[in-house]
Amino acid sequence: MKNSWTGGEAAAAAEGDDENLALLVHRCEAGAFERLIDRYESPLFTYAHGMLQNPFDAQEVVQDAMVRAHRALTHQYDEARCASLMLRPWLFRTVRNLCLNKRRSKGRAIEQPLDSFDDGRIGPFVATAGSNLERQEEVELLRRAIALLPVDARELIVLRFMEEMSYGEIARTLGSSEAALRGKVFRALKLLRDALEKRGVTYAV
Repeated sequence: MKNSWTGGEAAAAAEGDDENLALLVHRCEAGAFERLIDRYESPLFTYAHGMLQNPFDAQEVVQDAMVRAHRALTHQYDEARCASLMLRPWLFRTVRNLCLNKRRSKGRAIEQPLDSFDDGRIGPFVATAGSNLERQEEVELLRRAIALLPVDARELIVLRFMEEMSYGEIARTLGSSEAALRGKVFRALKLLRDALEKRGVTYAV
């Protein structure tokens, strides 16, 4: 995905580099905000699209989140707060709130919550022998299966298995406890397995 602010290719990088981007943006260091966008725009878009299922809405939400982030880091937060900020969960939480606001503003029907689904035990996803699906077909099947899930299941799948966030980071993003999240991720995986099986993709339990 291209960086919609600078036109360049977005860089895929996880939080944890030596530089503190929040602090550098606060200090208005040259290129700091551009690096923040390069690092986070693509994963934030993936997350927003997973929640909204509309690329235009997702792009609008991410751009709004970046504007808000720049304003907060440069004008609203002091240096100490920027230095201690957990940037990735903070950005994802901002996008999440904007996605929820957009869903409400569009009057979308409330989806069945993840908590209402049965908590059956499953194991890791391992493709069974004999599956001849090409990689591209697998990705497309997975995308379609994720789109069928309730919105809270979709966001957990994206955060845990696509963005590879720790449970601690997800807890800060969603404002939940790690213990509660583990059960919800478990149920989200069961729903995804069931959705894939309906499309003829069998995964070992």
